[in-house]
Amino acid sequence: EKVLQQKYLELQTLNQQIQQLHQQSQVLEQQRTELLTLSQHLDELDQMKANSKMYAPLGGGLYVESIITETKKVLTNVGAGVMVPKTLEETKQIIEEQIDDLQKVVDQVEKRVQEFMKKGQMLHKEMTALSGKQQKKTA
Repeated sequence: EKVLQQKYLELQTLNQQIQQLHQQSQVLEQQRTELLTLSQHLDELDQMKANSKMYAPLGGGLYVESIITETKKVLTNVGAGVMVPKTLEETKQIIEEQIDDLQKVVDQVEKRVQEFMKKGQMLHKEMTALSGKQQKKTA
């Protein structure tokens, strides 16, 4: 009976870990989607003409009308509030690398989920077998 309880606790822990990994995967996928959208916006910027009007986001759902004077370079935050001018191609390359890195992490998380699910199935089979043995003993 103690063994069965231990297996049950293992299964519960495994299910919690699977849930956490699913949540982590969703966050990573959201970040990946945001990077893909950013890459599309850079493509749109590349097609714009200088002195075109646009609405620039201020944050919190607020926008301000602005004029794009430079369509071939952007300022890129390289950390600690430091901004460096980069070409659209350089910036797109950085974004593509980030997308690839995120995809690798998503793949690793999904692999762990699969491993945990297999382990959970094995635990479930063991519990079923143990439960069957206990029922025979009490019968």
